[in-house]
Amino acid sequence: MNSKWLSRLALTLFFVFGLFLAVACSPAAGSGSEPGMEEMEAMEEETGDEHEDGNHEHSGEQTEGRVPNEGAAVRIVSPADGATFQSGEQIIVEIETENFDLGQADNHWHVYVDGSSWGMIMGGNTDEALSGIEPGEHEISVYLSIGTHEELEEGDSVTITVEE
Repeated sequence: MNSKWLSRLALTLFFVFGLFLAVACSPAAGSGSEPGMEEMEAMEEETGDEHEDGNHEHSGEQTEGRVPNEGAAVRIVSPADGATFQSGEQIIVEIETENFDLGQADNHWHVYVDGSSWGMIMGGNTDEALSGIEPGEHEISVYLSIGTHEELEEGDSVTITVEE
């Protein structure tokens, strides 16, 4: 087996395990109000697609179940709003946080491109390289996430352009 295939498999398993933990640890777990594993897999198949270069799994942006920021904040440091990139160029998303310790208690952050998940960044990492974004105008959004994978309500976003 090649390493790219193993990386894809590991990322997929990590993603599915994260979904499982998010549902299992939610206050409504077992109450019948949350989807079961079969429903989650069906939703993942409907909304999930693989990025052209195979680096990240995508699923629809989570809009429900966000929790209050309670003083925590995230800001995109890079790229600047309105930045332009060439097709095939890596785009480095860098953030800074206030009142939120990345890596502690499994705190992490999520990055979205045009409302679709582009990655989950664990540990104390404050940057993520995005590659393979198609030409056009795109919104990059970030949200802080606690260890149970619940996102904080208020994130940050910028709009970039990728040229051919």
